[in-house]
Amino acid sequence: MWAVIWRDLALDALADVFVAADLLTRDAIEQAVTRLNARLASDPETLGESRPGPGRRIAYDSPRAIRFTVYPTDRVVRVTRFWSY
Repeated sequence: MWAVIWRDLALDALADVFVAADLLTRDAIEQAVTRLNARLASDPETLGESRPGPGRRIAYDSPRAIRFTVYPTDRVVRVTRFWSY
């Protein structure tokens, strides 16, 4: 298992999108975040696509996305950005 840590900026963006959404969209957001968190905790190094920089990746769960950094030595994942598209 990997520790998954959401940075405040990513959590704030998630909260903003969630509060502005209707009930069906909130359910979809919750399901997407649950799926992403599960994958981050189990196998973050193969989730999504790599980006420039050590351990940097991006993942989509349409229509949501996250940017995150993997720290394999510490088995930690930090989610640095969340957005809807």
